[in-house]
Amino acid sequence: AASSIPFIITILLFNDIYSGVSIYEEYYWIPAFQLKLGFLLDSLSYPFLLLITLMGFLSTIYSTKYMEHEHGYPAYMALLLMFNAGMVGVVLATNLFLLYIFWELMLIPSYFLIAYWGTGRPRIIGFKYFVFTHAGALVMLLGIIWMYVLYGSLEISQLSTLITDRAENIYIASLIFIGAAVKMAIFPFHTWLPDAHAEAPTPISVLLSGVMIKTGAYVVARILLGLFYQPLQSMVDMLAILSLLSMLWGGFMALVQTDVKRLLAYSSISQMGYILFGLITLNPTGVSGGLFHVLNHGFAKGLLFMCSGVLIHVLNERDLNKLGGLASRMPLTAMAMLLGGLSIAGTPPLGGFASEWMIFGGGMESGLTLYTAIAIANTAITAGYYLRMIRAIFFLKPRHDLTKVHDAPINMAVPMSILIILVIILGFLNYPITKIIASTATQLIKI
Repeated sequence: AASSIPFIITILLFNDIYSGVSIYEEYYWIPAFQLKLGFLLDSLSYPFLLLITLMGFLSTIYSTKYMEHEHGYPAYMALLLMFNAGMVGVVLATNLFLLYIFWELMLIPSYFLIAYWGTGRPRIIGFKYFVFTHAGALVMLLGIIWMYVLYGSLEISQLSTLITDRAENIYIASLIFIGAAVKMAIFPFHTWLPDAHAEAPTPISVLLSGVMIKTGAYVVARILLGLFYQPLQSMVDMLAILSLLSMLWGGFMALVQTDVKRLLAYSSISQMGYILFGLITLNPTGVSGGLFHVLNHGFAKGLLFMCSGVLIHVLNERDLNKLGGLASRMPLTAMAMLLGGLSIAGTPPLGGFASEWMIFGGGMESGLTLYTAIAIANTAITAGYYLRMIRAIFFLKPRHDLTKVHDAPINMAVPMSILIILVIILGFLNYPITKIIASTATQLIKI
């Protein structure tokens, strides 16, 4: 019930945001430093808040079945709510120090969720995840401190008028980018992701891959596009190369995986490359595509991880070489996996097609023709690894006794069904959300 409240409030606020109204709350926190507890819901933070609150709610429902027999179930649920709260705080904070506090608040509960309820070598994997993402956060903190020293404020709204054209800005922007890139798992800051996302409990994998890595994209949009647009222009080629390396590395690694969750994890590295590429096109079409892909990838990847959880819950198996012939016994899971995979591969008329088309259009508009061509070609790799996975699980010769195999239990089927609907309707009934995204993209681009 607690996880449903933020989602219900987010839905109730849709009309205000759609009408162009921003909602702002502010309280004094540390008056001596002029630090305030400020929260802003506007057209940029709304799509992220919608993703966080919906996926947080659905993963909580999913957990009630998936985690019901696990040790420490109440502690798990408490940490899950804290993890969601940290992500909400990041996208609503109006102050960079407060954003950093919530950035770390995401890390602490997610570390415990991986280290204590994960599979494989959870303590080692959790430690690696903690070290990498905390190091990225400290680099970002250096950028925030440097900003404060130069401009005397941590309020994002004030910084937008205080920041002038100074030589140091390129270094500050680079520090902020590195912090965001670690969270997004952009090449070469990606090495923590495959283990953490593959070995976390599946409802947490849903949030890590579907939601948490998108907070890095939020920081790129809010701080780099919003405050450091000039230095960002000189970084476009370098960032485009990093986004392509992420797409290609994640795609080729996904092609050779036999573990379902590890394949999905590498796919996330590839897809974050697309989101970054859209944001650094620096035109409304590409930025809108990048922000819209945050939602499309979040819903589709969350759905795919939920499907992998059904395989683990019902069959205790995630190896492609040991699965097969499940389509007739698991029709909902088969349909969900097919739709999720096709959406991420950019297949019309699903949601992923719309956002990727906008990203490619933005790339062409910005003259990034070669980069865009490579990004388009990479969608064939995406389709390849998803179709290979779906064929191995559902259509090859059965390797299990199928008589006792059943589809997802109701607590897992309901969240999956909601995401199936979203993956489909975001392909053609997406105007309300794309209008909000387009308005923020236009504001971010300093034409």
